[in-house]
Amino acid sequence: MSQHSGLWFGSDVEILFSGWPLGHGYFHFFLALLLVFIISVVAQMCAMTPMTTPKMAAKSLIPHAALHGFRTLIAYLVLLCVITFNAGVIIMVLFGHVAGYIGLILYLKYYYPAPVAIYPAVDAKA
Repeated sequence: MSQHSGLWFGSDVEILFSGWPLGHGYFHFFLALLLVFIISVVAQMCAMTPMTTPKMAAKSLIPHAALHGFRTLIAYLVLLCVITFNAGVIIMVLFGHVAGYIGLILYLKYYYPAPVAIYPAVDAKA
């Protein structure tokens, strides 16, 4: 694999694992792009969810620390994908973040709609 000085297109790239998908053909390259897309979706959804509640109990500290570690791991995996400087990988990261944002917003709007204000009936005689 040659060293590139800027953004470049091509399938001869190593993403996350040494030697993969480099030299394994286009199927593995597209599989790696799908993996990058999924990791980016998860990273965006994790970034948009709140970590703590106002009254967090002491017994929930370990699960929250584990969740924070998972969020950090996913963010670093996305960072490692981006520093390949492959334009196709960077485009998939951007698409993944957009899809994660849209997916979480639509989920929240569908399952947690905004409350509708109910106004008292206006008396027609007044």
